[in-house]
Amino acid sequence: MEEENFQRYNIFRLNLEYYFLFIIILILSIIGIIMVSSASVAVGDKYFNDPYWFIRRQVVWWVISFVIFLITSKINYRFYSKISVIFLLISIGLLALVLIPGVSPVIGESTRWINLFFFNFQPSEVAKLALIIFICDSLNKRYNDKPVLKNILWPSFTALAVVTLLIFLEPDFGTVIIIWVSVFILLFIGNTRFPHMISLGAIGLVTLVAYMLMEEYRRERIFAFLSRTTGAASTANFQINQSLIALGSGHLFGLGLGNSIQKYSYLPEAHTDFIFAILGEETGLVGTLVLIVLFLAFVFFGIRVCLKTKDYFGRTLAAAITGMIAAQTIINICVVIGVLPVTGLTLPFISSGGTSLLVCMASAGIILNIARQNFTLLKKSSNEFAGPSKEDDK
Repeated sequence: MEEENFQRYNIFRLNLEYYFLFIIILILSIIGIIMVSSASVAVGDKYFNDPYWFIRRQVVWWVISFVIFLITSKINYRFYSKISVIFLLISIGLLALVLIPGVSPVIGESTRWINLFFFNFQPSEVAKLALIIFICDSLNKRYNDKPVLKNILWPSFTALAVVTLLIFLEPDFGTVIIIWVSVFILLFIGNTRFPHMISLGAIGLVTLVAYMLMEEYRRERIFAFLSRTTGAASTANFQINQSLIALGSGHLFGLGLGNSIQKYSYLPEAHTDFIFAILGEETGLVGTLVLIVLFLAFVFFGIRVCLKTKDYFGRTLAAAITGMIAAQTIINICVVIGVLPVTGLTLPFISSGGTSLLVCMASAGIILNIARQNFTLLKKSSNEFAGPSKEDDK
């Protein structure tokens, strides 16, 4: 009787885990709508003569993303193993399409989007998820059974190198960092041999450093961030300085929703990359801490799902997705508070951006499905442990 109650208690906790993740993701995405509604008013009025232009788009994207979120939470995550190659090839094709002149609008000296008339689509966001799924599937089929380096280098590292190169050409350094961090979390959880991880890490580190120093504007941005002096450095650090002003203006409880001053052309990208600063200005230290706690809760339950997943593909997939969202959140907040140089990364679930929100919600839905499958397996094992019921005996 005690063992049966213990099994039921475990199932109950796992079921709660699923719903906690659902509630956390829902709250985060709703906070995103609220903050975009506040932070985008000035820029919408400036560029489109419509203060509600970004708000309407974000609401539409939220509805689409939430539907996708529900769908991915219902689809058995093992299905993605069957389409991993096709998904990756489509993503690579879209990344290559961005580089064709005339296809992608040039925004901030970057060509990261495909213009679909009604909205801009960012293939690098989809490529992050596609690459993670492909590598999880590849390691599951090759490296897990025979842990030799060539089973990582081909095809996993080859796919990673191709995606990295295409995103570098856009250029989009921040997304590459997120991809590499996610892959290394995946390799760690996937029990990859330490020498193999060191070999791949050395290649990645050399590539990233070389890319950072290749262009003059990147070197200036890094040196200006490190020096924090006046003149050219102060110009390069303008966004960070304005971000810190916004955060400092919020004090403990903030100026109130909609009362931000920095969003009125003082802080560039206030509704996207630096929306955390606007949240701090309007809701204060309390608001920022609440948001950080929500993200920490998401990571906590994501890790629990990972640890409770017996299937190699599901365990590495849950870890990589959780790591991807966690890494992007940490880097974005560190940029906003001046700990890291500007990278151009959005804050997951919060920042304005349809493709980013769509991929984050779809990724979160996959984690929910992994939790659902764990619950189903545990329930079956509990029924087997309990043995036949009284009705079956009759």
